Amino acid sequence: MPVIQVNWRDLEKLVGKSLSEEEISQYLPALKCEIEGIVGDEIEYEATHDRPDLFSAEGLARALKGLLELEVGLRKFNVKGISTELPARGPAYRPYVLGAIVRGLDLDEEALKQIMNLQEKLHTTYCRDRRKVSIGLYDLSTVKFPIKYIAVKPEEISFVPLGETEPMTLNEILSRTEKGRMYAHLVRGHDKYPLLIDSEGTVLSFPPIINSEDTKVTENTREVFIDVTGVDLNAVMNVLKVIVTSVAERGKPEVIELVKVTFEDGREVVSPDLSAQEMLFDPNLVERLVGIKLGIDDIRSLLRRMRHEAEPVNDVLKVQVAPYRLDILHQVDLAEDVAMAYGYENIGPEPIPTSHPGSVHPIEKISRKLRDILIGLGFFEVSNYMMSNPDVLVTRMRLKEQRVIEVENPKMEKYTAVRNWLIPGLLETASLNLKLGYPLKLFEIGDVVIVDEREENKTRTERHLACLIISPEETLTNILVVIKAIMKALNVAYTLRESEHPSFIPGRTASIIVDNNSIGILGEIHPEVLMAFEINLPTVCLEINVNDLLRIISY
Repeated sequence: MPVIQVNWRDLEKLVGKSLSEEEISQYLPALKCEIEGIVGDEIEYEATHDRPDLFSAEGLARALKGLLELEVGLRKFNVKGISTELPARGPAYRPYVLGAIVRGLDLDEEALKQIMNLQEKLHTTYCRDRRKVSIGLYDLSTVKFPIKYIAVKPEEISFVPLGETEPMTLNEILSRTEKGRMYAHLVRGHDKYPLLIDSEGTVLSFPPIINSEDTKVTENTREVFIDVTGVDLNAVMNVLKVIVTSVAERGKPEVIELVKVTFEDGREVVSPDLSAQEMLFDPNLVERLVGIKLGIDDIRSLLRRMRHEAEPVNDVLKVQVAPYRLDILHQVDLAEDVAMAYGYENIGPEPIPTSHPGSVHPIEKISRKLRDILIGLGFFEVSNYMMSNPDVLVTRMRLKEQRVIEVENPKMEKYTAVRNWLIPGLLETASLNLKLGYPLKLFEIGDVVIVDEREENKTRTERHLACLIISPEETLTNILVVIKAIMKALNVAYTLRESEHPSFIPGRTASIIVDNNSIGILGEIHPEVLMAFEINLPTVCLEINVNDLLRIISY
């Protein structure tokens, strides 16, 4: 989690009152900020990755105002209309740009430090070290509209990079500056690089590498232009919301002006989108999830202290969520906010029953039975992470347009999606263990998550069994023997129906049918899939939905 440093006096200035050490120690943990230490006027705390709005003093002060009841409800930003257009003609590998203008700023040395630190904390976390998104801030008085986002050849343009004294070409920037060397891999190898430039040819920045010295923000800056570029338009907009609303807290008062971005395909996007997200919240969730019984008026008051707006509508609350609260995705998140405003320390203990008639869940019983069967057949069990990525789950398996649940802001590129079946993980494990000899027989029993629009959270969780065999003489017959042994041990009648699946060889694939329903698939893995996993021997697999078996077998 990112560690943030803020100046105590600067925080007090933003909050509008003196803060005691007792108040800081009480309210920062209430916002899930773990205090690392307080030395002199410097407060150091650890913020959670899902609260980028707390990565600087501005957002922290805004949240503290609510908890201290100095300013409750939705923060109303002073947003004016569209003031300029920004043509987006950047390179295809980094196509998206959005912008905003903030006027009326009152900056000092600490304010500059906080804004720059926020920018870097966002870069290293939500922006995935600039690979996904990058941010730029510029002194608006040095810029002449319109600004354009373009693609240029590396030797066509030169400018003075931030912190330097002489002009450099884009390639020179990549080799001669610290930021250039650090982030060169994001653009190198392409024939054109992204550039942000104004109507008079002044370069604002070379995203995602470095800004221009000519347009840098100083203590004398009273209005800024903010750009966010990247590869994911939704992520670009979210980052812009956070940075704009944080910078706006330095306004006396702030004025936010919108920018209309026009793309080559004719699309137009007005940014930033600072409209509140509306959600309906069932007050009964608080008692069910948190364990405290509160009236609807009390819950409304607590939500307003967390800087939401909430109004009763029949038996529920219509909640307006601030645009910078990227972590609010579900009613459960609002219930957590209620608990934080109420104070975890105020939630009383409940007695634990002296005895409880516990028992093993039927899904675990059948999983144990299947585990014993596979081990008896000479298979080795593996246990992979539930997290994977679309490349392994979809692309390498020759699947097209299959939906998987992806993490919006993953910490690692290897783990960006929740697995929806087990065979890809088994193939990946097998490819790393081919040196163990043949036949290589692996199995896994574990949970997968399937996209299901009929469910409340649009997903359903299933327990699956998958196994594979790799050897030079492997054929479909061997996996048929395995399914026969499994079903005989479970005393389940089944049939096989020829089917097709992109991951398997046509004509050597079958669905496993029980009670006229398909509960799984088996067959020989397609050669293109094997090549994708660097496996050069015949491979057979099967995968079964254990929940479907449980509906047939009584445990």
